[in-house]
Amino acid sequence: MSKYIYSLHDFHAVRKAVIKIDGITVISGENGCGKSTLSKWLYYIVNGAGNLDLYIYNSLIYNISDMIRRLNMVRREMERFNRNDNFKIFHDGETRLHRLLGDDSQENIDSAITVFEAILDKFISILADYLKHRPSEVVKERLLRYLNIDIQDNEYIDEKLEEFAYQQMEQIRELVNNYIKNKNERNKTIFFSRIQSEYAIKDKAPINIQLEEEGVKLFKKNNTGTLFNLHKAIYVDTPMAISEEIAYDNKFWENLQDLMMYPKENHEPSAASLKIERRISKLIKGQVKISKDDFNQDELHYIREDGLDIKLDDVATGLKSFSYIQRLLENGYLNDTTLLLIDEPEAHLHPQWIVEFARLLVLLNKELGVKIMIASHNPDMVAAIQSIARKENTLDTTRFYIAEKAETPYTYSYRDLAHEIEDIFKSFNIAYERIEQYGTTGI
Repeated sequence: MSKYIYSLHDFHAVRKAVIKIDGITVISGENGCGKSTLSKWLYYIVNGAGNLDLYIYNSLIYNISDMIRRLNMVRREMERFNRNDNFKIFHDGETRLHRLLGDDSQENIDSAITVFEAILDKFISILADYLKHRPSEVVKERLLRYLNIDIQDNEYIDEKLEEFAYQQMEQIRELVNNYIKNKNERNKTIFFSRIQSEYAIKDKAPINIQLEEEGVKLFKKNNTGTLFNLHKAIYVDTPMAISEEIAYDNKFWENLQDLMMYPKENHEPSAASLKIERRISKLIKGQVKISKDDFNQDELHYIREDGLDIKLDDVATGLKSFSYIQRLLENGYLNDTTLLLIDEPEAHLHPQWIVEFARLLVLLNKELGVKIMIASHNPDMVAAIQSIARKENTLDTTRFYIAEKAETPYTYSYRDLAHEIEDIFKSFNIAYERIEQYGTTGI
């Protein structure tokens, strides 16, 4: 099982964090100490490293689409005056390009270029016909200035448009060459630019961030390496993430819901995976399955063992916590190349289910090799993970960290507690001490 060291320094509330991940990692600390920041950026860089080539390719397709939209704007303006209708070829071209997203094959790159060439040819034909009908000089100059075409004499229209077409294709060739260059170089600046775009990150990227796999750094000088044994990160910040009505524009939730809905290609469940699935079904007294809504669209339903069938959105929040694990298992996304990140997994859980969830996490790591990092405020969860890991003989790959106030105000450093939790419990005890103070001190 591969070992990882994740480090983040001097970013928001995190003064210094060096976190080892080779089994289950538990981080604890007061609110505002940067636990969610650590989880989010680990999610970004794991998925970014695995999908960088695809993100660079998607950027190429988006750039070609932008060039088509630019031509389409002018086409619409011309047809405002000539009352033609060439909408379909432009619309169909953009639709075809959209379908090419997510598959960076050479065939698809060639298809994107072919789509652009066809639209460009049609656009040149429309523009030539428009200009030869001698439109208003004001309108003509405005359109040509936008396209950066200099036509002083109508006798040279064809030559100028041929030159414009050549320049457009040169721009496409430059985009493709930049795509190849960026894909080969895996530049660190490009890496962070692409993940900020893909995940709609408004914040600046951290300067001091690193992930090591078996001692090899992901970021070296200005290049981004590859993670051989960690292919996907899944981040769950709340069980409400599975509520599809409120997932709009939340990339973490959208990603989780996609994984819950659509199985991994050619997935064959292992005996261990099926055993854990059955354990979850017994706990929640049912299963989560795909059903059809009133519009024949797929949606997730909880089907209880007595036949009750309700939309997953409508079940108790605590049950949602087990349901996403069950679906991720069934669809094949929890294995030894997965990093599962969960903020406060104990939220909304009854104390008995906290222990059951802790056992589930230990089993996912022990039986399937899933790497797990959780942030927890709950003494029952922390104690249960340590105790169950000890009984399952996985304590040597189970680590605990506590966030402590650093010298710089409002910042925290994370201390490695190895396999012990005594200092985490000391921090929990502060709350009980404050309870004792109430009624004996002033406001």
